[in-house]
Amino acid sequence: MIKESQNILEERLKLYKKHKAEVNTTLQRIAVWEEALKSGELWLFENSVSRIMGMPHSASDTSPTERIAGRREVTRELVEEWIEEDKSRMRYKKIELDQIDEALKALTCEQRTVIESKYFDVMSWRNIESVFNDRHSVGRGYIQTDGLRKINREALEILWQILGPLLQRYLYLRR
Repeated sequence: MIKESQNILEERLKLYKKHKAEVNTTLQRIAVWEEALKSGELWLFENSVSRIMGMPHSASDTSPTERIAGRREVTRELVEEWIEEDKSRMRYKKIELDQIDEALKALTCEQRTVIESKYFDVMSWRNIESVFNDRHSVGRGYIQTDGLRKINREALEILWQILGPLLQRYLYLRR
């Protein structure tokens, strides 16, 4: 695997946890909005719309008239627009996450431990060595950092073979 390809793969693996959290929270928010649309309870969002829409708000006590004037009516069209925007933003990230999840299944337990520790948990090689040997050293010798780096390279090769077509667009777009 060429260095540029390896860098893009490592970058996407490092963003995995952040993107997973972003996709999950966005999907939960969409579910809440869709339920509000279904039940006709859009008024539930009216108190928080100014914050959602970036409208100014005051932390001090305001009169009921000022609060009403500062609110924006939440309409079915507005909520549907929010849902479509969020779905559009998350579509590619969800595909990428699903493909990474599937690609990880092609790795051995040992390779997966190294990849998850290095990229998802952002651990140092020394800490990975400790975690790895705690989990996998039963019946075999202690694996040191050089051995773990080799396992990492092998795992990255496997992941690139599987994820390469998806990640090639990043290389193309950077040029």
